[in-house]
Order: sequence, then C-alpha cells, then structure tokens
Amino acid sequence: MTTLTQLEDLLLHSREEAKGIILQLRAARRQLEENNSKIQDPQQYQQNTLLIEAIDQAENIINTIYYRYHNCVLMGGSEKTLS
Repeated sequence: MTTLTQLEDLLLHSREEAKGIILQLRAARRQLEENNSKIQDPQQYQQNTLLIEAIDQAENIINTIYYRYHNCVLMGGSEKTLS
C-alpha cells in the first residue's frame, strides 16, 4: 500500500499517473455501484457502500495533493486552472 509521502512524490512528478489513479478509482466506484444495484444482502450492500465512501475520500485526497503542487484541479482526466 502506498504511503502518503510516496503518493505525494508520485503526484508531484507525474500528471499522467495522477489521472490514472483517479480513473482506476472511478472504475472501481462504478463497479461497486453496479453491484449494489443487484445486491439483496444488506450486509454486502453496507460493505460496498463503505468502500464507495473510501473511494470518494481517496479521490479527495489525491485531488487536494495534486492541487497543492500544481495549482490546478485534476478532474476526470482533464485539468482546470483555478483563479
């Protein structure tokens, strides 16, 4: 598992890597949401929902770190500069 310092170093030097991480997280979220629509077991539904929340938090952390180093927001594989 990547430590926060390693993640910061990665995001500092590689925009493409940051985009790739976000895209992987979004793909995982889509899969979990799709699975949740089919799940009848409340416990499995709750576990998937917690994983979705963790993915959201991970995306927020990555976007925050990326913004701190590059002064632009990484969103869905594209960037927007904030003024």
